[in-house]
Amino acid sequence: MSVLPQFLLQTSPNEQNLRDIKPPLDIPPNLLPYILLSGLILAAIFGAIWIYLRKRRKSKVSTPTEEVITRPPHEIALEQLKILETASYDMKTYYTQISFIIREYIAARFRIPALELTTAGLLQQMTREQIGDLYVERIRLFLANCDQVKFTKHQPERSEADARMEDAQWFVEETKTPTESPTSS
Repeated sequence: MSVLPQFLLQTSPNEQNLRDIKPPLDIPPNLLPYILLSGLILAAIFGAIWIYLRKRRKSKVSTPTEEVITRPPHEIALEQLKILETASYDMKTYYTQISFIIREYIAARFRIPALELTTAGLLQQMTREQIGDLYVERIRLFLANCDQVKFTKHQPERSEADARMEDAQWFVEETKTPTESPTSS
């Protein structure tokens, strides 16, 4: 005979000392401490936010505002061109700087992201903005000459560099805003 049937015959279910399932825990009927703790935490969070916003508002009000005087783009460009004209650079740096100055001027004057665009993209954008064909053509030639020096081994003569400076100054002078351009008598 096998052991299992004998074991089952010898023990009855009541003799195995089985215990009953425990009943579920009771939730304490007093929830007031939990509610007060939650309210205190929320009050602390809202208080911190209120203090932060109040300090931020005071810092905006208490600092005296300075008037920022913006100069017209053509003044800035002409000043930078004058500084570049008196400085001594190798030709590649000179052409890079003069190209950068004109691109900054175009960006400020015509609100075109000239520094982020390629030369072809800049010319297309200038055409879309209906800037005069004469100006677009002069800038095309100017930037093509600058790109040739910047990206190839072309070494221009000083007279060519002076011609680029004249082109840059001409463009800035000619494209000033109408209210700032000199009047002819």
